[in-house]
Amino acid sequence: MTLSKVRVFPALMMFAAALVSGCGGSDATAPAGIDSNAALQSLSIGLQGVVLGSATTPEANATFGGIAPELDQVTVTLDGASQGMFALGLRESFPAGTCQETLFVTSFPSPPGTCTPPLLQVAVILWQAHSATQAPDRMIFIVTDAGTSNFDFASTPVGATPAIALYMEGTNTTWSSLSGTFTSQTTATNQTCNLTLPPYAKSGTCSIATFSEQGSIVFQPFSLNVPSTQQRNLVIPSISLHGLWIAITEIQAVPLTGNRLIPVRTLGLLRTLVRPG
Repeated sequence: MTLSKVRVFPALMMFAAALVSGCGGSDATAPAGIDSNAALQSLSIGLQGVVLGSATTPEANATFGGIAPELDQVTVTLDGASQGMFALGLRESFPAGTCQETLFVTSFPSPPGTCTPPLLQVAVILWQAHSATQAPDRMIFIVTDAGTSNFDFASTPVGATPAIALYMEGTNTTWSSLSGTFTSQTTATNQTCNLTLPPYAKSGTCSIATFSEQGSIVFQPFSLNVPSTQQRNLVIPSISLHGLWIAITEIQAVPLTGNRLIPVRTLGLLRTLVRPG
């Protein structure tokens, strides 16, 4: 694994952490019986177990008030069964010429002249929840680029970065993407949003955006050492959902240390385990 791949996930996941700090295996087959505000509070609890971040009640209520009216429910197919899920899109974009090598400061410098553009800048979060005070019953994280992306590590060209997806049942069962393709398009609207910028953004704007998504993903149980023949198959038909787009206009370098990386148990970093310090 190259260092450039290790740097891919922190940007978007720190974006997710900013969302959490700003807003604070079940048999369920649909998100019926819970409203958008409660669903977002459940997601916030779930994300706090995934990314580094926490939320206070006033901060959560303020941000939920802006996102909740835009929250969508979509239908996907998991192992042949239809599943109703809440859906939220996230995207961030950087100024032309931004390099990950200058965006994050690490103790493992890249060779002089290396410039890796920030990749995997689009995320789609799907989840089922039954209570505002408990983590979601199911969560699916799809992290990709705009356009069509491939999840297969083996067939990804050298120097390219495959998309990554995780499927979580409760808090203890995690499946990671094995193969599949996903197509994503994002369109910004004129509606702005109030969201704390991620730490690597010196300035930027946030807007409500519409996300058009379609694809299919094969998951396998996440394990560092033990291969498994079990699989989960997710099919996402052509769906439209709302989300947030942060357009970063000026960057600032931030230290990237062990406690800023996300453990692969919950948001896989190219199958490498990095424990927060």
